[in-house]
Amino acid sequence: MAILLLEDEGKLTLDDDVRRYVPELPDFGTPMTIRHLLTHTSGLREQSHLLALAGWRDGDVVAERDVLDLVIRQRALNFAPGEDFQYNNTGYTLLALAVRRVSGLALRAYADQWIFKPLGMAQTFFNDDHTTIVPHRADAYGPGPHGRLYRWMPASDHVGPTNLFTSVEDLIRWSDNFVRPRVRARD
Repeated sequence: MAILLLEDEGKLTLDDDVRRYVPELPDFGTPMTIRHLLTHTSGLREQSHLLALAGWRDGDVVAERDVLDLVIRQRALNFAPGEDFQYNNTGYTLLALAVRRVSGLALRAYADQWIFKPLGMAQTFFNDDHTTIVPHRADAYGPGPHGRLYRWMPASDHVGPTNLFTSVEDLIRWSDNFVRPRVRARD
């Protein structure tokens, strides 16, 4: 939504080369567009796989810079942009970075100002600090040793593909915006 709002403002287009906003990204010989990132057709490798290959463990705190450092070291793609579909969180991390660089606001601030507040979504935000205490937060659990459950919460300080905190009430407000638009990208 943030990307589409920026497009409506004329600050970017979906067919812009990603390197216009993330010049650190290697030139893979074929343009990779904002649209490719949005539609999981960029060919970029999945950030969680890159982190695991680099020795990161479950529970390590991951920031946007950590993902970017791994992505800019890639020398090849899984496929040429637009040639295939492969679900990929890396693109959404890069889109959050593009929002910041284009708007001058971190995705958390941009979404709050232009999406969440106008829709009355007071319990929704992108959490870019894993140490934030979030009232009424539900924790995730996973299987542990001896058949017991343990608390499992990802510790990431980046947003885009993750860390959107919301409530059922706010999701209704979000959904209602598609029926009775108040915040819209395109008519």
